[in-house]
Amino acid sequence: MAKRGQRHLSQLKLLRFGFIQRPHLGGWALVFATSERYNCDFPPYIEPEMAKLVLALSLLCFAACSLAQTANSPNPSPESAPTPSKAAQSTQPQPFFNSDGWFFTWGYNKTHFSNSNINVSQPSLGNNFTVNGVQGHDEYHFPTCCSPDNLRLGRYLDDAKTIALDLSLDHTKFTSTIGQVANVTGTNSGGVGPQVLSTQYFSYMLHNGLNQIMANLSYRQPLLGTVDETSSLSLISKVGGGIAVVHPWSEINGNEYQMQTKTLTNALGFNNGWWRIVGTSTSVELGMRYVVSKPYYLEWSNKQIWTSMSNVPVYQGSASQKLRSNEIIFSLGYAFNH
Repeated sequence: MAKRGQRHLSQLKLLRFGFIQRPHLGGWALVFATSERYNCDFPPYIEPEMAKLVLALSLLCFAACSLAQTANSPNPSPESAPTPSKAAQSTQPQPFFNSDGWFFTWGYNKTHFSNSNINVSQPSLGNNFTVNGVQGHDEYHFPTCCSPDNLRLGRYLDDAKTIALDLSLDHTKFTSTIGQVANVTGTNSGGVGPQVLSTQYFSYMLHNGLNQIMANLSYRQPLLGTVDETSSLSLISKVGGGIAVVHPWSEINGNEYQMQTKTLTNALGFNNGWWRIVGTSTSVELGMRYVVSKPYYLEWSNKQIWTSMSNVPVYQGSASQKLRSNEIIFSLGYAFNH
């Protein structure tokens, strides 16, 4: 048994290392052989210490190449890799008509009007005149729960919730001030020149009302806190455009005009209707939004509106007017994305 073990030990000591050129491998190959069992036709063997060094260097080169390949291959960390749900959200667009990002406001306004010229055409009566520089006022007395003056429904267009698109209704009321003196030009059977605008001579109301229905694009700039969080404050700017819808009443030279009875078939129209679409409106607006308690907020804004109206019905004719309005709006809002 001892001799057999010594034989194995001698075989291990006679282990030889060498390099043999192998064209099909494209270079030199490191081979191992023993003098006892194999006929070695390679050059003189390498000393064991040198063979070990070569083998160690080969292993180190292999390990270095493996590490380099691992470093170059993409391997995102668990923190940076999106979860399946986030990945699905990034690749699939969110439906526009879901609850996320929508908001609604309801409030009242105090409106001031610039002086404006009102042209009246009554062909059957032979009248075509202009009342110049007419002063007007609204009919705001006190808020009531039954007739809100301002409504707005909108949705944010970006993830930061700074850009929004909304549809608004501004229910204002224009009434010509009785007792003022205005210069009347043109042809009027009731008289021209400086005239006192009495109830019988010229009384003109868009009292139910001068409704501005507009689409608005707004931008919100955070000032304090995080957007939509409690106690946050933001600056809001808006531009908009749309249509003017009126319900007029007037009395000119003792002839009164009022709209017919409202029914389902004549509620809205261009030439007929209880509410008349008579022109266009454009606006700019600047205001502040304060989140009282998420998701409820208060909004204050100042809004300038330019309205061009024609074909406003009067007795035996129509009127036209270009009017600038200045609205101060106070609203209570709710954000649906909470």
